[in-house]
Amino acid sequence: MPPIDLSRLQLPRACRDALVQPRPERIDGHTITIASDWWNTEIAAAYLPGAPVTGPDVTQLSRGDLFTDAANLDASSERELLWFLWRVLAWGSGMKLRLNRKRIRAVADSRSSAVAALRQALQAAREDPAQAYEALRPGGHNAIAYLGPSFSTKVLYFAGGGALDHPCAILDSQVATTLRNSCGWDSLGGDEWPTSTYARYSALLDRWAQEESGRLGRRIGVDEIERWLFRP
Repeated sequence: MPPIDLSRLQLPRACRDALVQPRPERIDGHTITIASDWWNTEIAAAYLPGAPVTGPDVTQLSRGDLFTDAANLDASSERELLWFLWRVLAWGSGMKLRLNRKRIRAVADSRSSAVAALRQALQAAREDPAQAYEALRPGGHNAIAYLGPSFSTKVLYFAGGGALDHPCAILDSQVATTLRNSCGWDSLGGDEWPTSTYARYSALLDRWAQEESGRLGRRIGVDEIERWLFRP
């Protein structure tokens, strides 16, 4: 199927209505219950830095927590980079831990290249979604084994620290389903998106965010649209 002309896609009315709600409630406060003990045990078993992923007795993470992490992140520190990765993975996985042991082992097996890819991706994420995505998905392959588009884009998204002008947004199967079924992007395909598709997705959300910013009289972040696409 040839690529659809995204310039003619319009944001559904239900999403436009949701954007009236305060950003802190919908975005910063979006909290997930995580398996803290599992992560700490598996990271330690792989002899990797970055644990514990939370403080004692903390079993939840919010988008706001990860924004704070990114704002204070020292990207020159391997430990801090991996701690940030584990926390993003924990938030993105919730209590569904499928493939996460393999992701941890993949980092352990190729630690220096994994850290280098993360560092490059985070550096690019604030400016160029395509370049950032390519750092984690070079040539359509995972730079870190088992870290596919869904989790790669979560890393790129949280790298922005919640900044309203951050250009990277999460693209996963749930977001893609809404884009196909509710927004008309019927050529989006499965979940192995090339860099060109992520670039088009980023540009589409940016256009919608700019249009809604003008309508509502406040700056709308692309993540406010992604949040609705994730759970319309």
